[in-house]
Amino acid sequence: MTQTLTAATPPVTSSHLLLYGISWEIYEQLLEIFAEQPTPRMTYYKGTLELMTPLPEHETYSWTLGRLVVALSEELGLEIRGLKSTTWRSQPKAVGKEADECFYIQNEALVRGKLKIDLSVDPPPDLAIEIDISNSSLDKMAVYAELKVPEVWLWQEGKLTVNILADAGYVESDTSLAFRSFPIKELAQFMQPNPQQGENARIREFRSWVRSRL
Repeated sequence: MTQTLTAATPPVTSSHLLLYGISWEIYEQLLEIFAEQPTPRMTYYKGTLELMTPLPEHETYSWTLGRLVVALSEELGLEIRGLKSTTWRSQPKAVGKEADECFYIQNEALVRGKLKIDLSVDPPPDLAIEIDISNSSLDKMAVYAELKVPEVWLWQEGKLTVNILADAGYVESDTSLAFRSFPIKELAQFMQPNPQQGENARIREFRSWVRSRL
């Protein structure tokens, strides 16, 4: 079957491209084609497909926040399963998403050791991380809601927000489901690159800070 792809005008960053009227079958074919490639990353929402080529700024924030999550889980004595930018999809909901980072924390034991996870029988990730530095016109939070991801951390314009899934969508919260009463929003102070400090030094400083808060 031949399908015409209609593209929106790319954002100024030139890292995003929106395609409209894309069938689920075409989406799955593209996932297969790019299965072994690091780019592009794809988000599918009810016929609209976004292709994104991550820029260094995006990847820096994603890598940093992912490392902070891992270090925090270790300091709190929590088991964790990281699946980075795994593609999560639901044909009945007509949505698919590659998180910037994602983790099983509360449900880690349910997927421990599994190399293939099926959302029809397995729970979605407990936590997803979304880095938005280009103000994408596609509603990524709506995609996460359809996938039933209970918690999404959003890094946008130098601010970290914790979003918890409710009946009507995500609501911003001061606390995390995964890390309970720990002041997650304060992780923002460890997000900005520092030319005077290496990345491992930053994580060591973060660990010391976490211990001071326990």
